[in-house]
Amino acid sequence: MATFNKKISKKVTTTDSFFGSMVRGIYPAVVENSNALARQVSLLEYPLGEYLHCNTPWAEVDHVLMPIRMGVHAHWILVHLDIRNRCLNVYNSCCATIRDGEVRVDVQPFALVIPHLMANIDVWQPVIVNGIQRIEPLVVNLVHDIPQQSNGTDCGVFVIKYAEYFMNDNMERMPNPFDATSERIYLASQLYKHGLHKINEGYESDPDFLSRRERKARKGANKK
Repeated sequence: MATFNKKISKKVTTTDSFFGSMVRGIYPAVVENSNALARQVSLLEYPLGEYLHCNTPWAEVDHVLMPIRMGVHAHWILVHLDIRNRCLNVYNSCCATIRDGEVRVDVQPFALVIPHLMANIDVWQPVIVNGIQRIEPLVVNLVHDIPQQSNGTDCGVFVIKYAEYFMNDNMERMPNPFDATSERIYLASQLYKHGLHKINEGYESDPDFLSRRERKARKGANKK
């Protein structure tokens, strides 16, 4: 939707579930040494817009919407990177059982690693404190007063719909209570509709059918 829907005015891109695993994996090393990201090629490809199909470089957007599976709980949350304000806004659909403190602890690796990612690709510059360069962690804001799930299985649908309503600048109109069953049917119909549109218009989504290796090879060939 962020790539092809012309009605969406926000400059948005996203990540996938592997991003969260990579961030958590490198977090202890970054705590010890801020240069630990230098060799993490796959992780650095995310903000460059090269890891996922149909992505946009983070330098060209204002928002990054990240579906994150919490490390302790089998629960999905939406983490919104606000690039201009340098903060993370967290949408949790299960506040009754997964408390704010747990969410903050779980998101901490992202608050630390993401600024280093942005510095590594020269989008953000370190701040100078007493003549020393420092990369400050992001502020974490927990978003409250949002629709909540009534069971232990609907968090994925909530993450998708939080993202959709945010992209459309319409969070305050998200239904509460929220009918996850109906939304699953709606999401399936939208995917089907988009598939038909591609067939009728005769196009393929961006370079969707090229591997990352092939895309990088072509990019290198073009430079030559």
